[in-house]
Amino acid sequence: MNPPISADIAEQAMHWHLELQERDVSPETLTAWMNWRQAHPLHERAWQRAETFARRMSDIRSPNQRPLANAALRPTLSRRAALKQLSVLLAAGAGAWSLKDAALLQDLSADYHSQVGEQRRFVLADTTQVQLNTDSAVNVVFEREARRIKLLRGEILITRDPLADGRSLSVETAEGTLDAALARFSVRQRAGITQVNVYDGALTINPLAQPRTSIPLRAGDQVLFDAHGVTSRQGIALTAPAWTQGMLVAQGQPLDEFLVELGRYRRGHLACDPALADLRVSGTFPLANTERIIFAVADTLQLDVRQFTRYWVTLKPRLA
Repeated sequence: MNPPISADIAEQAMHWHLELQERDVSPETLTAWMNWRQAHPLHERAWQRAETFARRMSDIRSPNQRPLANAALRPTLSRRAALKQLSVLLAAGAGAWSLKDAALLQDLSADYHSQVGEQRRFVLADTTQVQLNTDSAVNVVFEREARRIKLLRGEILITRDPLADGRSLSVETAEGTLDAALARFSVRQRAGITQVNVYDGALTINPLAQPRTSIPLRAGDQVLFDAHGVTSRQGIALTAPAWTQGMLVAQGQPLDEFLVELGRYRRGHLACDPALADLRVSGTFPLANTERIIFAVADTLQLDVRQFTRYWVTLKPRLA
Protein backbone atom coordinates (compact mmCIF):
# COMPACT_ATOMS: atom_id res chain seq x y z
CA MET A 1 0.00 0.00 0.00
CA ASN A 2 1.38 3.41 -0.96
CA PRO A 3 2.09 5.79 1.94
CA PRO A 4 -0.20 8.84 2.10
CA ILE A 5 0.82 12.21 0.64
CA SER A 6 1.35 14.67 3.48
CA ALA A 7 -0.25 18.12 3.50
CA ASP A 8 3.21 19.73 3.17
CA ILE A 9 4.10 17.73 0.05
CA ALA A 10 0.66 18.35 -1.42
CA GLU A 11 1.07 22.10 -0.90
CA GLN A 12 4.51 22.00 -2.53
CA ALA A 13 2.99 20.27 -5.55
CA MET A 14 0.29 22.94 -5.83
CA HIS A 15 2.95 25.67 -5.51
CA TRP A 16 4.85 24.10 -8.41
CA HIS A 17 1.64 23.98 -10.42
CA LEU A 18 1.19 27.72 -9.90
CA GLU A 19 4.85 28.46 -10.59
CA LEU A 20 4.75 26.67 -13.94
CA GLN A 21 1.73 28.69 -15.09
CA GLU A 22 3.77 31.89 -15.13
CA ARG A 23 4.29 33.30 -18.64
CA ASP A 24 8.08 33.16 -18.64
CA VAL A 25 9.31 30.11 -16.76
CA SER A 26 13.08 30.17 -16.51
CA PRO A 27 15.29 27.13 -17.23
CA GLU A 28 16.43 27.31 -13.61
CA THR A 29 12.86 26.97 -12.40
CA LEU A 30 12.24 23.99 -14.68
CA THR A 31 15.41 22.34 -13.38
CA ALA A 32 14.40 22.97 -9.75
CA TRP A 33 10.94 21.57 -10.48
CA MET A 34 12.38 18.36 -11.99
CA ASN A 35 14.83 18.03 -9.09
CA TRP A 36 11.92 18.31 -6.66
CA ARG A 37 9.93 15.64 -8.50
CA GLN A 38 12.91 13.29 -8.53
CA ALA A 39 13.88 13.87 -4.89
CA HIS A 40 11.31 11.40 -3.53
CA PRO A 41 8.67 9.03 -4.95
CA LEU A 42 5.99 10.87 -2.95
CA HIS A 43 6.89 14.09 -4.75
CA GLU A 44 6.22 12.47 -8.12
CA ARG A 45 2.94 10.97 -6.90
CA ALA A 46 1.89 14.37 -5.58
CA TRP A 47 2.76 16.03 -8.89
CA GLN A 48 0.78 13.47 -10.91
CA ARG A 49 -2.17 13.93 -8.60
CA ALA A 50 -1.88 17.74 -8.89
CA GLU A 51 -2.13 17.50 -12.68
CA THR A 52 -5.13 15.19 -12.43
CA PHE A 53 -6.76 17.47 -9.90
CA ALA A 54 -6.17 20.53 -12.08
CA ARG A 55 -7.91 18.81 -14.98
CA ARG A 56 -10.80 17.89 -12.69
CA MET A 57 -11.17 21.47 -11.52
CA SER A 58 -11.21 22.65 -15.13
CA ASP A 59 -13.94 20.17 -16.03
CA ILE A 60 -16.31 20.71 -13.10
CA ARG A 61 -19.74 19.53 -14.14
CA SER A 62 -21.69 22.81 -14.35
CA PRO A 63 -20.43 24.98 -17.27
CA ASN A 64 -20.96 28.24 -15.37
CA GLN A 65 -18.66 26.96 -12.62
CA ARG A 66 -15.66 26.36 -14.87
CA PRO A 67 -14.35 29.96 -14.72
CA LEU A 68 -14.32 29.70 -10.93
CA ALA A 69 -12.41 26.45 -10.99
CA ASN A 70 -9.91 27.89 -13.47
CA ALA A 71 -9.51 31.02 -11.34
CA ALA A 72 -8.48 28.88 -8.38
CA LEU A 73 -5.61 27.52 -10.42
CA ARG A 74 -4.36 30.73 -12.08
CA PRO A 75 -1.50 32.39 -10.18
CA THR A 76 -2.82 35.89 -10.85
CA LEU A 77 -6.16 35.13 -9.18
CA SER A 78 -5.44 32.32 -6.70
CA ARG A 79 -5.56 33.11 -3.02
CA ARG A 80 -3.65 31.65 -0.10
CA ALA A 81 -6.75 30.09 1.43
CA ALA A 82 -7.81 28.57 -1.90
CA LEU A 83 -4.33 27.10 -2.32
CA LYS A 84 -4.54 25.60 1.15
CA GLN A 85 -7.90 24.04 0.32
CA LEU A 86 -6.64 22.69 -3.01
CA SER A 87 -3.60 21.10 -1.35
CA VAL A 88 -5.80 19.52 1.32
CA LEU A 89 -8.02 18.04 -1.39
CA LEU A 90 -4.99 16.79 -3.26
CA ALA A 91 -3.60 15.14 -0.12
CA ALA A 92 -6.97 13.57 0.68
CA GLY A 93 -7.22 11.93 -2.72
CA ALA A 94 -9.91 11.67 -5.37
CA GLY A 95 -12.45 10.17 -2.96
CA ALA A 96 -12.80 13.48 -1.13
CA TRP A 97 -13.03 15.75 -4.16
CA SER A 98 -16.77 15.40 -4.80
CA LEU A 99 -17.47 16.30 -1.16
CA LYS A 100 -15.32 19.41 -1.26
CA ASP A 101 -16.02 20.88 -4.71
CA ALA A 102 -19.21 22.66 -3.63
CA ALA A 103 -17.63 24.30 -0.56
CA LEU A 104 -14.63 25.49 -2.56
CA LEU A 105 -16.80 26.97 -5.29
CA GLN A 106 -19.09 28.66 -2.77
CA ASP A 107 -16.04 30.32 -1.23
CA LEU A 108 -14.74 31.49 -4.60
CA SER A 109 -18.14 32.85 -5.64
CA ALA A 110 -18.77 35.03 -2.56
CA ASP A 111 -20.72 38.28 -2.97
CA TYR A 112 -17.58 40.29 -2.20
CA HIS A 113 -14.02 39.06 -1.93
CA SER A 114 -10.46 40.36 -1.92
CA GLN A 115 -7.36 38.73 -3.32
CA VAL A 116 -4.18 38.13 -1.36
CA GLY A 117 -2.56 41.50 -0.63
CA GLU A 118 -5.66 43.46 -1.61
CA GLN A 119 -7.98 45.66 0.47
CA ARG A 120 -11.43 46.52 -0.89
CA ARG A 121 -14.17 48.93 0.19
CA PHE A 122 -17.87 48.90 -0.57
CA VAL A 123 -21.01 50.60 0.76
CA LEU A 124 -24.26 48.76 1.45
CA ALA A 125 -27.74 50.06 0.70
CA ASP A 126 -28.17 51.55 4.18
CA THR A 127 -24.79 53.38 3.92
CA THR A 128 -22.96 50.81 6.05
CA GLN A 129 -19.31 50.90 4.98
CA VAL A 130 -17.39 47.63 4.72
CA GLN A 131 -13.67 47.21 4.10
CA LEU A 132 -12.18 43.80 3.33
CA ASN A 133 -8.64 42.99 4.35
CA THR A 134 -6.40 40.64 2.39
CA ASP A 135 -7.81 37.27 1.27
CA SER A 136 -11.30 37.85 2.67
CA ALA A 137 -14.79 36.95 1.52
CA VAL A 138 -18.32 37.81 2.64
CA ASN A 139 -21.90 37.16 1.63
CA VAL A 140 -24.50 39.88 2.16
CA VAL A 141 -28.24 39.51 2.86
CA PHE A 142 -30.05 42.85 2.75
CA GLU A 143 -33.83 42.53 2.93
CA ARG A 144 -36.62 44.46 4.62
CA GLU A 145 -36.30 42.50 7.86
CA ALA A 146 -32.75 41.24 7.55
CA ARG A 147 -29.42 43.05 7.56
CA ARG A 148 -26.75 40.34 7.63
CA ILE A 149 -23.12 39.95 6.60
CA LYS A 150 -21.65 36.46 6.70
CA LEU A 151 -17.87 36.45 7.05
CA LEU A 152 -16.68 33.44 5.09
CA ARG A 153 -12.97 34.07 5.45
CA GLY A 154 -10.50 36.74 6.48
CA GLU A 155 -11.13 40.11 8.13
CA ILE A 156 -13.47 43.07 7.69
CA LEU A 157 -13.90 46.57 9.11
CA ILE A 158 -17.51 47.77 9.42
CA THR A 159 -18.59 51.37 9.98
CA ARG A 160 -22.24 52.13 10.74
CA ASP A 161 -22.95 55.85 11.08
CA PRO A 162 -26.02 57.99 11.90
CA LEU A 163 -27.05 57.93 8.24
CA ALA A 164 -27.86 54.22 8.53
CA ASP A 165 -31.55 53.36 8.78
CA GLY A 166 -31.33 52.56 12.50
CA ARG A 167 -31.98 48.83 12.21
CA SER A 168 -29.40 46.49 13.66
CA LEU A 169 -26.84 44.81 11.43
CA SER A 170 -25.83 41.21 12.15
CA VAL A 171 -22.41 39.79 11.31
CA GLU A 172 -22.20 36.01 11.26
CA THR A 173 -18.98 34.05 11.75
CA ALA A 174 -18.28 30.36 12.30
CA GLU A 175 -18.46 30.91 16.08
CA GLY A 176 -21.53 33.12 16.47
CA THR A 177 -23.33 36.35 15.62
CA LEU A 178 -22.58 40.00 16.34
CA ASP A 179 -25.35 42.63 16.44
CA ALA A 180 -24.56 46.33 16.06
CA ALA A 181 -26.55 49.54 15.61
CA LEU A 182 -24.13 52.49 15.42
CA ALA A 183 -20.57 51.23 15.73
CA ARG A 184 -17.19 50.89 14.08
CA PHE A 185 -15.58 47.48 14.55
CA SER A 186 -13.45 44.84 12.87
CA VAL A 187 -14.11 41.11 12.73
CA ARG A 188 -11.50 38.50 11.89
CA GLN A 189 -12.19 34.82 11.30
CA ARG A 190 -9.42 32.70 12.74
CA ALA A 191 -9.17 28.91 13.02
CA GLY A 192 -11.90 27.97 15.50
CA ILE A 193 -12.18 31.46 16.93
CA THR A 194 -13.44 34.95 16.05
CA GLN A 195 -11.61 38.18 16.93
CA VAL A 196 -13.61 41.39 17.39
CA ASN A 197 -12.13 44.88 17.89
CA VAL A 198 -14.51 47.73 18.75
CA TYR A 199 -13.30 51.24 17.85
CA ASP A 200 -16.52 53.20 18.37
CA GLY A 201 -20.03 52.52 19.63
CA ALA A 202 -21.19 49.21 21.07
CA LEU A 203 -22.35 45.77 19.98
CA THR A 204 -23.30 42.36 21.37
CA ILE A 205 -22.05 38.83 20.74
CA ASN A 206 -24.19 35.70 20.70
CA PRO A 207 -21.97 32.57 20.68
CA LEU A 208 -23.24 29.77 18.46
CA ALA A 209 -23.56 27.18 21.25
CA GLN A 210 -25.10 29.75 23.64
CA PRO A 211 -27.64 31.57 21.41
CA ARG A 212 -29.50 33.09 24.37
CA THR A 213 -26.32 34.52 25.85
CA SER A 214 -25.77 38.15 24.85
CA ILE A 215 -22.29 39.51 25.62
CA PRO A 216 -21.97 43.32 25.41
CA LEU A 217 -18.87 45.00 23.97
CA ARG A 218 -17.95 48.67 23.97
CA ALA A 219 -15.36 50.90 22.35
CA GLY A 220 -11.83 49.88 23.31
CA ASP A 221 -12.62 46.15 23.66
CA GLN A 222 -10.79 43.38 21.85
CA VAL A 223 -12.44 40.01 22.32
CA LEU A 224 -11.71 36.49 21.15
CA PHE A 225 -14.68 34.13 21.31
CA ASP A 226 -15.52 30.59 20.29
CA ALA A 227 -18.87 28.84 19.96
CA HIS A 228 -19.24 28.68 23.76
CA GLY A 229 -18.26 32.20 24.77
CA VAL A 230 -15.47 34.72 25.27
CA THR A 231 -12.00 33.22 25.66
CA SER A 232 -10.01 36.47 25.94
CA ARG A 233 -10.71 40.18 26.48
CA GLN A 234 -8.29 43.12 26.50
CA GLY A 235 -8.17 46.83 25.77
CA ILE A 236 -7.07 48.38 22.47
CA ALA A 237 -6.52 51.84 21.03
CA LEU A 238 -9.53 53.49 19.39
CA THR A 239 -7.73 54.02 16.07
CA ALA A 240 -8.60 51.99 12.98
CA PRO A 241 -6.41 48.94 12.29
CA ALA A 242 -3.17 49.59 10.43
CA TRP A 243 -4.14 47.40 7.48
CA THR A 244 -6.87 49.88 6.51
CA GLN A 245 -4.02 52.31 5.73
CA GLY A 246 -1.99 49.65 3.91
CA MET A 247 0.44 49.17 6.79
CA LEU A 248 1.65 46.31 9.00
CA VAL A 249 2.76 47.24 12.51
CA ALA A 250 4.89 45.06 14.82
CA GLN A 251 5.94 45.92 18.34
CA GLY A 252 8.38 43.33 19.65
CA GLN A 253 6.52 40.55 17.86
CA PRO A 254 8.16 37.09 17.66
CA LEU A 255 9.55 36.51 14.18
CA ASP A 256 7.52 33.38 13.48
CA GLU A 257 4.27 35.18 14.40
CA PHE A 258 5.27 38.20 12.32
CA LEU A 259 5.90 36.03 9.27
CA VAL A 260 2.53 34.31 9.67
CA GLU A 261 0.88 37.74 9.72
CA LEU A 262 2.92 39.00 6.76
CA GLY A 263 2.15 35.77 4.93
CA ARG A 264 -1.52 36.77 4.81
CA TYR A 265 -0.56 39.50 2.32
CA ARG A 266 1.39 37.41 -0.20
CA ARG A 267 0.87 34.17 -2.04
CA GLY A 268 2.89 31.14 -1.06
CA HIS A 269 4.83 29.80 1.90
CA LEU A 270 6.71 32.17 4.24
CA ALA A 271 8.44 30.92 7.38
CA CYS A 272 11.69 30.93 9.35
CA ASP A 273 14.06 28.37 10.76
CA PRO A 274 12.60 27.20 14.12
CA ALA A 275 15.77 28.39 15.87
CA LEU A 276 14.86 31.97 14.87
CA ALA A 277 11.23 31.89 16.00
CA ASP A 278 11.72 34.01 19.14
CA LEU A 279 13.66 36.85 17.52
CA ARG A 280 11.73 40.10 17.94
CA VAL A 281 10.46 42.33 15.15
CA SER A 282 9.43 45.97 15.55
CA GLY A 283 8.50 48.52 12.93
CA THR A 284 5.85 49.92 10.62
CA PHE A 285 5.91 48.39 7.16
CA PRO A 286 4.06 49.39 3.94
CA LEU A 287 2.21 46.32 2.66
CA ALA A 288 2.50 47.37 -0.97
CA ASN A 289 5.80 45.46 -1.29
CA THR A 290 6.05 42.35 0.88
CA GLU A 291 9.37 41.35 -0.71
CA ARG A 292 10.90 44.58 0.56
CA ILE A 293 9.56 43.85 4.05
CA ILE A 294 11.09 40.38 4.05
CA PHE A 295 14.53 41.63 3.04
CA ALA A 296 14.36 44.62 5.42
CA VAL A 297 13.58 42.37 8.38
CA ALA A 298 16.26 39.88 7.31
CA ASP A 299 18.82 42.68 7.03
CA THR A 300 17.90 44.12 10.44
CA LEU A 301 18.12 40.71 12.14
CA GLN A 302 21.14 39.66 10.04
CA LEU A 303 19.42 36.67 8.46
CA ASP A 304 19.57 35.04 5.04
CA VAL A 305 16.55 34.86 2.74
CA ARG A 306 16.29 31.46 1.02
CA GLN A 307 13.93 31.40 -1.97
CA PHE A 308 13.08 27.91 -3.18
CA THR A 309 10.74 29.63 -5.63
CA ARG A 310 9.02 33.02 -5.45
CA TYR A 311 6.22 31.19 -3.61
CA TRP A 312 8.42 29.41 -1.07
CA VAL A 313 10.57 31.69 1.14
CA THR A 314 12.37 30.83 4.37
CA LEU A 315 14.53 32.97 6.67
CA LYS A 316 17.66 31.19 7.84
CA PRO A 317 20.61 32.05 10.09
CA ARG A 318 23.18 34.07 8.14
CA LEU A 319 26.25 32.08 7.23
CA ALA A 320 29.55 33.52 8.44
